[in-house]
Amino acid sequence: MRTTIKILLTLFISTTMKAQTTDILDKVNNDRTFFETLGNIYPVSQNVKISGTQIAEVKCYWFTPKNEVSDNIIVYLHGGCFAFGSINSHKAMVSHIAENTRSKILLIEYSFAPENPFPVAINEIVKVYKELLKTYPNRKIIFMGDSAGGGLVVSGIYSIAENKLKLPSATILISSWLNLKCNTNSYKTRQSLDPFLTKPYLLEYAEYYVGNSENADPNELVFDSFPPTFLLTGTNEILYDDTKNFYDYIKTIQPNTAFKEYENQTHVWLLTDINSEKSKEALKDIADFVNGVR
Repeated sequence: MRTTIKILLTLFISTTMKAQTTDILDKVNNDRTFFETLGNIYPVSQNVKISGTQIAEVKCYWFTPKNEVSDNIIVYLHGGCFAFGSINSHKAMVSHIAENTRSKILLIEYSFAPENPFPVAINEIVKVYKELLKTYPNRKIIFMGDSAGGGLVVSGIYSIAENKLKLPSATILISSWLNLKCNTNSYKTRQSLDPFLTKPYLLEYAEYYVGNSENADPNELVFDSFPPTFLLTGTNEILYDDTKNFYDYIKTIQPNTAFKEYENQTHVWLLTDINSEKSKEALKDIADFVNGVR
């Protein structure tokens, strides 16, 4: 009897877990489908060539502007709650960044949670970076990310340092999600201003990404060194404090760190309107920073 009960309980638990996993993936896939449409809000720059490639067995895309003059390579890590986003969602915005910075950009399509939680994406990013160091030894490599992609940049820098690799020349963080516990003041003070993100939504995706891992939260990483950094945030987003608090911390380690807030702008405002006054201002600020990297 006890053996029969044990078998039945095992089957029940297994069936319940499979049902929960299916429900989670259904929700995530719906979010993924919607997020893909963001790349159609405005056109891709006609002055930038986009081509797919494989680097260290990771799918990537090169953005090469016709007016390329820089010796920089910008490694771009797209946002999407660590669970969605791709060339489709970000091709338009990244193309305009490439054109304005006159720099070649490599967008990495890293693996997603919940199927591939931390540290899978970080390991892929570091593998790609190693290959870039070998292939382009004389190029300055800049890491850039928006939202969760900004978190991946910070975690990636930590892993790069742990692997005793040369640090990137600089980083650029746009509306970055850096505190996966979501316990900063701006979740309360700016929620009424933010039309896109909520604390419960982000906590759900943070759980998918972190799993049972340690060192997954960028906010809890301790650095001895960090590249020169430019942090951008809108004033109307709940992630405002993620950016401001990281700036306050990292500037004590890297003096060449800049922070700028863009009045009345929402989360990753360049993704929804590249032609707005504040998006054009941000593009110029990013280009100025990139051109100043030494």
